[in-house]
Amino acid sequence: MTPSKNSTGRSVPTPVIAFVDVDNTLVKGASIYMFAIEAWKSGFIKWHHVIPALFQQRYFIRKGETSKRITSTRERAQALVAGHSEADFNQVAEIAWRRSIAPKVFDDMLVRLQEHLSHGDQVWLLTASPQALASVMARDLRLTGAIGTTVEVVDGAFTGNIEGEMLHGPKKAEAATELADRLGAKLEDCYAYSDSAADIPLLELVGHPSAVNPDAELLAHAEQRHWPIIWPDQTKKNKRRRS
Repeated sequence: MTPSKNSTGRSVPTPVIAFVDVDNTLVKGASIYMFAIEAWKSGFIKWHHVIPALFQQRYFIRKGETSKRITSTRERAQALVAGHSEADFNQVAEIAWRRSIAPKVFDDMLVRLQEHLSHGDQVWLLTASPQALASVMARDLRLTGAIGTTVEVVDGAFTGNIEGEMLHGPKKAEAATELADRLGAKLEDCYAYSDSAADIPLLELVGHPSAVNPDAELLAHAEQRHWPIIWPDQTKKNKRRRS
């Protein structure tokens, strides 16, 4: 942290933030697909909703995300939660985290984030996954917080409409800028970690970007910019495939 002055003239530390993508960056695969499996097991959704998630999960791990696939996932997720209670969703989110998502957290990345925290940095998850699911992850990993996609709730039930826009691509950069402004952090001192070329606006926003398990487009961009490239142990086979 770099010092700044408060209203009394005393030096106070300026916060440093590490912005962290979730899917294929902190966790192997897409958290929303893992949620779908547990939602089916819990009776929250039907089996025919799960089949596409299985295929998309496999593709996502191998190739990464595309704008078309993100749109398809968003529309399917909106349809799945519409009419369901927020309380039931939160319960499934807890189960999905413990059973399916937590075991797929990259150990290397978790150690890195814990190092940030030990140095006094704040660590925030930025993800297109629902806010409730992102909050569970941040809480159990003892991170500072999480910003995810917010789905509209009326009378305790989801309408299926997203409040604002899905937190993806340039929207992550906007969210990071707003958070840094609110906390008084200097973006040139901050860090960002992502696997996707869609998050290049976020990565270019900070002074310390890192490509983690990058897709082919981000890998090429990171090599050109001489950014650090991180391959967690569980993703070493992706290095050759994505190159």
